[in-house]
Amino acid sequence: MKGKRPLEQIKVLITRGSEGSSETGSLIENEGGVPILVPLLHFHPHLDPLELSLHTTLHTYEWIIFTSKNGVKFFLEALERRGIPLSSYTGKFAAVGTKTEQYCHKYGIPISFVPENFTGDDFAEEFISKVKPDGHVLIPKGNLARNVIATELALAGVSCQEWIVYETVLPENSFVQLKTIIEKEQVDIITFTSSSTVHHFMKVIRHYSLYDHIRDIPIACIGPITKKTAEQYGLHVKICPSVYTVNEMVKEMKEFISAC
Repeated sequence: MKGKRPLEQIKVLITRGSEGSSETGSLIENEGGVPILVPLLHFHPHLDPLELSLHTTLHTYEWIIFTSKNGVKFFLEALERRGIPLSSYTGKFAAVGTKTEQYCHKYGIPISFVPENFTGDDFAEEFISKVKPDGHVLIPKGNLARNVIATELALAGVSCQEWIVYETVLPENSFVQLKTIIEKEQVDIITFTSSSTVHHFMKVIRHYSLYDHIRDIPIACIGPITKKTAEQYGLHVKICPSVYTVNEMVKEMKEFISAC
């Protein structure tokens, strides 16, 4: 499986949402690999009752915590729908991870806190110890996102409100597309960038009884939470970077292939 470039002719299945899949695909191609894009996530706005009261409640939050780029995107869309300028919020923003932080900066959102480690579990502990919040906290999130931050903050006595701003679904056309690719054994490595991608992937695998086709395929996960989810399904995770970014995942993928 070695070639002129680190991932020469290695077929890598990319399961993340369509918005981020092209970026990941480019990273794979730059290393000589063959990206196979089958987006297993599609996102659309969720109209939550909380949105209707934003005019009168937004200013009551001391902190707004973003756990993903989608949380930022759909939060801003909600503000736009309600005609609320971002500048009207005078509190502070926190982001879980540098990618989310960068996305915030792109849209003029100043970030006052980013944890050293990019998991919800680490974030809550670090946020409480370093920031010592004493006001209300708002967390815009997706319907499938974990509630670990809100839970930990509440246990520490911090008033926390989760707000579902988007929903995550499995695209219908990807269902059959993934079945065909797995049946024809056209994949050398499978990548997952979230627990949601794992759940949707396994939904297809179980529906068509394809587990024997993926039993020996190495799995790459972006972080420990996604890895844990994959392993709970019996998948063999061989690649999981200590820094939870796609760039680092691809870097470890190259090291894994060179060692084969």
